Amino acid sequence: MPLSRYQLKIALSYLSILMIMLVLLNTYPVWVSQNIMFDSTRDAMRSRAAGLTSTLSALDSLTVESVARVMAVLDNQTQYRTVVVDSHGLAVYDNLTTGAVTGRYTLTPEMADALFGSDVFHSAYKDEAFNSRFAMPVIARGVVMGALYLVRYDTAQGELLSGLISNLFRVSTAIFAVVVLFSIFIALALTRRISVILYGIRAAYGGDYAYELPVRGRDELAEVAGRLNQLFSILHKTEGLRQQFVSDASHELKTPLAAVRLLTDSILETPDMPAETVREFVADIGAETERLSRMTEKLMLLSRLDTRQPERAAVTDPAAVLRRVARMLKPLARDAGVELRCELAKDCRVAGGEDDLYHIVFNLIDNAIKYNKPGGTVQVFTFRQGAEVHIVVADTGVGIPETELPLIFGRFYRVDKARSREAGGAGLGLSIAADMTARMGGSIAAESEVGKGSRFTVKFPLADKEGSE
Repeated sequence: MPLSRYQLKIALSYLSILMIMLVLLNTYPVWVSQNIMFDSTRDAMRSRAAGLTSTLSALDSLTVESVARVMAVLDNQTQYRTVVVDSHGLAVYDNLTTGAVTGRYTLTPEMADALFGSDVFHSAYKDEAFNSRFAMPVIARGVVMGALYLVRYDTAQGELLSGLISNLFRVSTAIFAVVVLFSIFIALALTRRISVILYGIRAAYGGDYAYELPVRGRDELAEVAGRLNQLFSILHKTEGLRQQFVSDASHELKTPLAAVRLLTDSILETPDMPAETVREFVADIGAETERLSRMTEKLMLLSRLDTRQPERAAVTDPAAVLRRVARMLKPLARDAGVELRCELAKDCRVAGGEDDLYHIVFNLIDNAIKYNKPGGTVQVFTFRQGAEVHIVVADTGVGIPETELPLIFGRFYRVDKARSREAGGAGLGLSIAADMTARMGGSIAAESEVGKGSRFTVKFPLADKEGSE
């Protein structure tokens, strides 16, 4: 199976680190071994040269005969080529040359340096052998009489180093093969989990918010998968709410639009329609248009609530807002035959804007009046309880079934749909009240009994005079 780009990057990262380690493994030990062998050879050749030059320095002069007599006794090591030159660079002895050497100059760079009084050592590893050269001056009474030149071609030490290099190469090759397989395995294992996460993200991007990533282990990838599952769940719920909202909004807008279309078609298709009937139809069209306008305003308000960031609000006195709402709704209550009573406590401060609080209590009191009974009452009262401010709206209306209480704050939800349409409701008032209450840091709850009425309680944290809770 071909590796993906990410898998290839991971594998190459491992291999890059491995290559650096293998280069060090194959160079540093060899370098150290070479230096050890160089030092060992130099010490051996210096010791050998020191012994020979010490004896040669006792001679009156370095001649072929005198040097030959000395070297016949001392030069018994065949691993060295030994050359002796006088102060002019003329060879007087060479153990690898048979016959006379007189008259032949043997002046290497090492010998030249030695004739100037310096010890010189050079060594190199090549072709699985150490080629070493050492030159030392022969000094008598402070005068350089000549030089001793030793050459050693060591294949035994070279084979040892060559064996070390071969072994390191074999070990490195085995390690490289194992690590390559291991890197591919790790890359596949790691990126397989990442690929699963990417597949889930692509699925969510395509709209499949119900996809759930498998969560394995307790590492960072498992945490990422868990967080993404939570995000997918939120998106799934949000998408469901969005679709429901669009469906409900379309349904609610369709009804008044259909009515307007029907009425206008009736007017257009009936040329001899009485003027009184036309006026009634036009009035009905105006009523439906007004209903559409109210619904649109509420939808725009909900949209603003969904996108608006919470703000630090000023301190608001609920009593002042409730009195204003009561004045606005008393004509509606009088027309419906409902008594509106208010009992408002002092020093009940909440952190929130007057407009938001107005929307909340207006929707609650408006519903309490519309869904009440003739001769019924709506009671509005506020009080403090500990560090909370309670606003209660209670009515003696038709009530809400217990099974529907958890649903009443949903958008477009109506308990009695037929009666709600008659009252001009679209099922948005309680949703707006709940959203605004939550934005102000409060909570809203409902209690109800069918046939006896409902009680809505809004709770806010008590705010001090500067607006902090």
